[in-house]
Amino acid sequence: MQTGSPAESFRSDPERYERARPRYPDALVERIVAESPRPDFLDVGIGTGIAARQFLAAGRKVLGVEVDARMAEWARQRGLDVEMMAFEAWDPASRQFDAVVSGQAWHWVDPVAGAAKAAEALRPGGRLAVFWNAGHPSPDLAEAFSAVYRRVIPDSLASRQWTTVSDAYSVLSGRAADGIRDVGAFGEPERKLH
Repeated sequence: MQTGSPAESFRSDPERYERARPRYPDALVERIVAESPRPDFLDVGIGTGIAARQFLAAGRKVLGVEVDARMAEWARQRGLDVEMMAFEAWDPASRQFDAVVSGQAWHWVDPVAGAAKAAEALRPGGRLAVFWNAGHPSPDLAEAFSAVYRRVIPDSLASRQWTTVSDAYSVLSGRAADGIRDVGAFGEPERKLH
């Protein structure tokens, strides 16, 4: 039986994480790049570097910040620059970035402290882009998955996730937007589906 949080299970096996996590939609990457025409990107919660590699392929320079040693080492072994530290405690050391991005990780960051740290690290006019992959199976498929999970591991998050995928990501993006608003260093957050 697995113990600990899902994040801990992925952190114990970065290769599994890399296999399990999908890439981000090209339209999302293209939009962030178009709205951040200068090249210096900071990837918060870089993990194994899934998003970072997409931004590198789009011609950006990427520095990652990662709290987990195994994930940071995995990304480094694949040629990515990574500094290991919780983002809220990370010191930009007078460096500034054109975009701070966070794919599938901002929910691990304190929304207010993280937005304040992003504002500190951004050049004037820089962008903060936090995003998640959210599946949207058909209602029949979602119910079939949910039924299996209810039978195998009742009362688990997994048994509920198939009927509340959109709601779960609305909560995550809502918390991120509230933190961004509370800091007062950014314009009104936008929510886009790609």
